[in-house]
Amino acid sequence: MLLLTPLLLTQSAFSQTVNSSFTGIVADKSGAVIPNAKVTLSNNASGDSRRATTNGEGYFSINGIFPGTYSVTVEAPGFSNYKLERISFNPGDVRSLPNITLEVGATGTEVKVTDVLEQLTPVDSGEKSVVITTQQLQNVAIVSRSAAEFIKIIPGMTPTAGVTNRPGWNGENMGINGNGDGGKQSAIGNYSANGTPTSALEITADGAYTADPGCNCATPVNPNPDMISELKVQTSNFSAENYKGPVVISTITKSGGRDFHGTGYLYARHHSMNSNDWYNNKLGIARPQNKYFFPGGNLSGPVIIPGTGFNRNRDKLFFFAGFEYFKQTLDSGLLRAIVPTNAMRGGDFTDTAYLNSIGKFF
Repeated sequence: MLLLTPLLLTQSAFSQTVNSSFTGIVADKSGAVIPNAKVTLSNNASGDSRRATTNGEGYFSINGIFPGTYSVTVEAPGFSNYKLERISFNPGDVRSLPNITLEVGATGTEVKVTDVLEQLTPVDSGEKSVVITTQQLQNVAIVSRSAAEFIKIIPGMTPTAGVTNRPGWNGENMGINGNGDGGKQSAIGNYSANGTPTSALEITADGAYTADPGCNCATPVNPNPDMISELKVQTSNFSAENYKGPVVISTITKSGGRDFHGTGYLYARHHSMNSNDWYNNKLGIARPQNKYFFPGGNLSGPVIIPGTGFNRNRDKLFFFAGFEYFKQTLDSGLLRAIVPTNAMRGGDFTDTAYLNSIGKFF
């Protein structure tokens, strides 16, 4: 049980930074509000439910909603049940559905609504943000194993200049705090948003800031695209919950559901399948002999204790665990070294040939 304690505390610890809220008004076809209607919000993956009852003005509010996909059911005596099958909540969303209309009907009948996602826009917030969903994380090709690479497609994001017309960070090499193979492994310090300084970028994981506080130039945790459910980039006007910025990238770790799911994978990139770039061909430099291998996997599901009745309905406690290893063999370029001859030791360098920057003698 000691191992489960952090899992139980996680949601409350992050409630002020990543959780969402949902409000609405329930009425009949004439527009008259319906008090004491029962509203149930259910997580489609885990089955976890939150309930509320409308007040005398037909209003309800549900808070502390963890990001994910939900369904809404509204019940009232003398009316058909109303069911909205799919609502997606992103970190910090305040969503409202002010026109839930119940039809007169026998108890037990149901009216399903499936095409209202575009109506559930966030309200009570002037923030400007872009969300990269789970589907985009899985279907859009990226070169790296860091979901921070997706900021390259966000409007207003500009990479800083690197050598030979390449950005300062392209996500090819993985590492921690910039100490892995190849130097820079973080988007922090290498992108400007809407003209802001490159130091103005922050990355959070489940509400916790992951940037190095000393230099704000690297991250000890890389947002893995197979281990997060979504990535949200807030570029302006966000709430006081995010006191850093002015650009905040929020990532949400995947969570378990009622069923067990597991994945094993190996991502690999090998120099034999690469072409050389024009700049190297012009100078006669061979293509880099880089090799990248990223084996990993994840497992999720309900927490069940054999021999007990704990969580027998699979709707109380869940887990998600993931692991990925990186093996990188990078071509560091031509290593130039000269062993001094006896003549050189005596001060005679007349017969010495030197290697230039591309490995040729002169």
